[in-house]
Amino acid sequence: MKSPFCVIGLLCALVVGPVVRAEDPPPSNTPPLVNPQVVDKLIDMGNYLRSLPKFEVSAEVSQDTVLESGQKIKSEAISTLTVRKGDRLYAKTEGDVRTREFFYNGKKLTQYSPFLKYYTTVDAAPTLAETLHRIEDHYGLQIPMEDLFLFGRDQAQIDALKEALYVGPSTINGRLCDHLAFRQQGVDWQLWITRAEKPLPCKLVITTTDEASFPEYSAVYRWNLKPTFNDSIFTFKPGKGDVAIPLKKASEQGGE
Repeated sequence: MKSPFCVIGLLCALVVGPVVRAEDPPPSNTPPLVNPQVVDKLIDMGNYLRSLPKFEVSAEVSQDTVLESGQKIKSEAISTLTVRKGDRLYAKTEGDVRTREFFYNGKKLTQYSPFLKYYTTVDAAPTLAETLHRIEDHYGLQIPMEDLFLFGRDQAQIDALKEALYVGPSTINGRLCDHLAFRQQGVDWQLWITRAEKPLPCKLVITTTDEASFPEYSAVYRWNLKPTFNDSIFTFKPGKGDVAIPLKKASEQGGE
């Protein structure tokens, strides 16, 4: 940064600055665009989440939908997620747009719409990670807060980062967190991680940068690492009036 006492920057550089030859390397005190310590924090948090034997997390979610006119409409939702040992999952999202429940018991995955009373069940892989990948790839279906299982999981995700910066300390829901900022093709995202032995995500903000309106998604998390539950919550049991419908593969959905 140029001194505030130098009115004409170029003159100051000529008078008091060092002589820099064309073949000299750039100054070494320039911070890297991808800070390795920030990336390490991301990887450590992801590994910790995947190591948990069980957990329950809820999130206050806000998301922008862009109309054809370009106007942004914000919708709100509450999502909850209960996970056991990487092979059991129950998720529910209740929001302005829709309400959905998801049940995964290590063999089957069911998506249920309680207001419409429609449900669809498909065969699932024996692990949660493989199941999430399969249903998104085959059916274009995403589980609420599934990004919690993906942070820092593979090198391709890390290599896609164009920037990884440390913003500073911040307090979310009364917990001291480290605020990190990332940039990759088409997306800027920010992550707040607890500054503690147990690195948990406090908040996530994703901004889509390849759309003119820059729509955002945000989630503020609350964690319970010692939940109590009955394993029956992971298996869907249809009630009176519930109707089974087929789940179309992504290639059959006509871009919808």
